[in-house]
Amino acid sequence: MGAFRSDREVHIERLRVALQGMPKEQWDEYLEEAKARFPNVEVSAEELEKFFDAKLQTLEERGCIEHIRELLANQRDSVLDKASKMVMGEGNILFLPAVLRIYLSPYSQMDMVVHGGKRGRNYLNPSAITDKVETPEEPYWFFDVEDGTATLGKSPEQAEKILKKQSRSPHTVAEDMALAVHTDVLSRHYVWAAGSRYGSSGGVPVVCLSDDGPKLCWCCAGVADELWGSPSCGSRGL
Repeated sequence: MGAFRSDREVHIERLRVALQGMPKEQWDEYLEEAKARFPNVEVSAEELEKFFDAKLQTLEERGCIEHIRELLANQRDSVLDKASKMVMGEGNILFLPAVLRIYLSPYSQMDMVVHGGKRGRNYLNPSAITDKVETPEEPYWFFDVEDGTATLGKSPEQAEKILKKQSRSPHTVAEDMALAVHTDVLSRHYVWAAGSRYGSSGGVPVVCLSDDGPKLCWCCAGVADELWGSPSCGSRGL
């Protein structure tokens, strides 16, 4: 399998283009020094396979129905091939499986979110949730996942502008629930689903914690909090 390139290396490539007017012997020396400081992260084929299998195992343990797991498992070869070639942000998650609301309701998906021994609850009307971004029509995998740390303290409206400049997409409700199922993100901060909206007022769904455990609720798109971030992904589907 190929090596993953960090955000720094992507910036290095862009900088190479930007420095076209500088004598070659000068910018080559600078770029080589930068690359030496920030080496590639190698991910083997075996590590990718184990990572993929672990996500399916988690879904099984949390009670996801077999048919949905089969739809995701059938994408194995394509997912591993794409992951082996992609450019990934440093510290980001390789890939995660997302289940559309029409396949599994937010009630069932939040029940798979576990924190402190408590299962999650959904407080939203599923029919009032809409997605602002395009997603595949069947359960799918999304790639190069950033957990929202990069946009802590930013409102969903602010985060959308930042992510657009980075050519990244904010998570939908389904993707935020997946992030909460497969990681301990809620131990660190809460997650806006800035790629979705709730109701006619344009509220933004958020997965957070209450005394009763994890919950899916909503808040205004202009609200910002230091412990709330907007996760994003580099791409969806195959």
